[in-house]
Amino acid sequence: MKNISLIKNEARAALKGHWGIAIGVFLLMLVINGALNMVAPFDATTESTGNTILSFMSVLVTIFVSIPLTTGFQWFYLSLFDGESLSVKKMFSAFGKGFYLKVIWANILVGIMVFIWTLPAVLIGILVVILGMTEVMSLWLLIIPIILLILPIMKAYSYTQTFFLIKDNPTLSAWDAIKTSKEIMSGKRMKLFLTELSFIGWMILPLVIGLYGGWLILRAFIENSANPGIGFGIGILFIGLAFFIGMIVCIYLAPYYQTTVASFYRMLQPKEVIVEEVIIENDSYVEEVSTLDNNTDETNR
Repeated sequence: MKNISLIKNEARAALKGHWGIAIGVFLLMLVINGALNMVAPFDATTESTGNTILSFMSVLVTIFVSIPLTTGFQWFYLSLFDGESLSVKKMFSAFGKGFYLKVIWANILVGIMVFIWTLPAVLIGILVVILGMTEVMSLWLLIIPIILLILPIMKAYSYTQTFFLIKDNPTLSAWDAIKTSKEIMSGKRMKLFLTELSFIGWMILPLVIGLYGGWLILRAFIENSANPGIGFGIGILFIGLAFFIGMIVCIYLAPYYQTTVASFYRMLQPKEVIVEEVIIENDSYVEEVSTLDNNTDETNR
């Protein structure tokens, strides 16, 4: 299996010469998501008919627009990694005939299965609250749900390749894509987790700068509550700098991350399939050679 560095190197190589459209698609995705949130915002803080309708609309938008849009966004970077001709239209490919309903249904199935694996942790947590056990017993019973939450996370990683498989195999059903994803991710979940974790370092610098700015503001109010202006101003500058650096990092990191995920998927292509194809080709070759040899023998006779 390829190491993480090689997977990321291949992603960067695929992005070479395509950074413009890769970043453009990411920014377009941000704009569309922002517009969708404005059209149908989710608000569960207040109970009213208007908010209920808006919340219901938000759920519908998520299911019928956001899910295929996010899937198409991921497919774009798979196409980029595969060296296909690129256009912004590829971002909306999951809305196409044969994909749209299947992608939505696959997402719903994955959500249901992950939710089922979450239930034991939720039920134990509820049990602790209802029974009002002693502090020691409650502590132990609260640790158990935290441990059990690892299960749905592991399962979620098992299903991560479902939508790439649907793109590569349009005739594959949603359920078969989920099962195949589970099979090819067997023993590879930690590798994907570590691959994703390797991107966190990029966010450390803006995070540290932002925290330092926040600390400067807090210190300005604590040490000189009468005139905190200078410290407050410097703190705001640091937070603004952190935000700016964070945005630059995100603009670079998002296409890089998505292409790396696509690179990881291509690394998962089962060797058995390749071997099988070679064997079939070799069998055909042997059969063809045998026929030629027989014809030659007959001619010689």
